[in-house]
Amino acid sequence: MDDKEKKKMYLTVADLSTMGFAMVIAIVLGLVAGLYLDSRFGTEPIFTLLFIFGGILAGFRIMYKTYMRFFSEGNSDEPRK
Repeated sequence: MDDKEKKKMYLTVADLSTMGFAMVIAIVLGLVAGLYLDSRFGTEPIFTLLFIFGGILAGFRIMYKTYMRFFSEGNSDEPRK
């Protein structure tokens, strides 16, 4: 394995390892935003549940886009966007 292949492998592993972090961050940001809005407007669980669900959807979208970028056919030689 030459240096170029090793570098590409390390970049792929680094990008894929960020999927978990992105999922957690999206959910936590949704939770914090929901709790803040609920405390501000007195609508106890409504905004929290709404924004947690939005954070979950955003996290899965990030994971899906990352998965499709790395595991779709013929994508290994294309430059990153």
